[in-house]
Amino acid sequence: MGNSESSPDDYDNFSRQPAEHGGYTVETGYRPQSPEHATSSTQTSYQHHASVDTRNSMETNNYWKKQHSAYIADNFNSLDEVINALREAGLESSNLILGIDFTKSNEWTGRYSFHRKSLHAIGSTPNPYEQAISIIGRTLSPFDEDNLIPCFGFGDATTHDQHVFSFYPDHRPCNGFEEVLARYREIVPLLNLSGPTSFAPVIDAAVRIVENNNFQYHVLVIIADGQVNRSPDTLPGKLSPQEQATINSVVAASNYPLSIILVGVGDGPWDEMKAFDDNLPQRAFDNFQFVNFTKIISEQTETDKKESAFALAALMEIPLQYSATLTLRYNESHSSGPRKLPLPPPSAIIDHDKEKAAKAIAHMISREAAESAGPPTEQACPICLTNRKDLAFGCGHQYLRNESTSINGSTLRLVSLQTCRDCGASLSSCPLCRKPITTRLRLYG
Repeated sequence: MGNSESSPDDYDNFSRQPAEHGGYTVETGYRPQSPEHATSSTQTSYQHHASVDTRNSMETNNYWKKQHSAYIADNFNSLDEVINALREAGLESSNLILGIDFTKSNEWTGRYSFHRKSLHAIGSTPNPYEQAISIIGRTLSPFDEDNLIPCFGFGDATTHDQHVFSFYPDHRPCNGFEEVLARYREIVPLLNLSGPTSFAPVIDAAVRIVENNNFQYHVLVIIADGQVNRSPDTLPGKLSPQEQATINSVVAASNYPLSIILVGVGDGPWDEMKAFDDNLPQRAFDNFQFVNFTKIISEQTETDKKESAFALAALMEIPLQYSATLTLRYNESHSSGPRKLPLPPPSAIIDHDKEKAAKAIAHMISREAAESAGPPTEQACPICLTNRKDLAFGCGHQYLRNESTSINGSTLRLVSLQTCRDCGASLSSCPLCRKPITTRLRLYG
């Protein structure tokens, strides 16, 4: 991900090796592991942060994850079953926060998993980001009391690895995941993808939301196409600035009622991200979960089963994490001081919103002008609804009309039964008393 990561041309220079994807084999362009990694897949640059005791507990946790994942795939066939399982596990409520990766590598990391298209390609079928948003949204929305979802983008040309931008200029949240999807589709074509990749800014933005909402429990879902940026000149055993910032933010966030779920979309590779999840240093609670969306969705099984498997793989640790947050005691020393405010959307999006609003106002004014040009509602013929009333009947019948008012809700008003000349000429009897009409009175004024 990001500018300093591999470009599309770099993929062609990688040694190619087959990789299993849900029952079928594809040729990937992933760089093979070096010999020192071959002996142990967990020997990564993150590992020196974990103590022996922490490492042992993490091995136990990883074993539990693997066993639980197998259980997930075999026992849940729909999102409703996942939702019920979360309720039974003790999850009462959660507030969703969404972070979307807009780094440059999204343009080529769909080469194998998304038909050589950009992972952000907007079309008639949902892209991986839209799929993940929809599944997570449908699963967590029953637990979200207000259904308001703060949404942030990161990694574009305005934020890089330092900031996030809000989906709306006034920083308002989206109302439900349906609006999240609609807004995402609206802004994607207007963004300039960039980099490098760091999850620190979006994690810090989520912590700020938790602080501003009386420390209520929140779930931050980050959807990204790759791991934290690691430049080639980073020495073995050392961390890149983006890796260090992300680790610091994850550790600091563990002092808050916030769960972090990283959803990996696209081709990957994901080996470093798995190690990142497994070897984070000691925290107040295990607040970070990585899920390989591509691997689960590429399985050769029914769509509903794949969606439920992904949802539960992403959310299976939420009940335990939620319980762990209930014992947290916030201390001001946990705060790192004033946090960066989210940026407004890029100028192209703001200009688009202004143009859209101007068109909506112009349409409203035009419609109101057209309505005011016709006769007032109570003066219009009740039959054709266009011509002015200018004819009354000799029987003199009137009727009571129920009209709404701003004071007491409604009132009854006596109204003469009148029509226009054209419609009145076609009536042979009074619509109320059914007596033959013998006299028609022209009205003037």
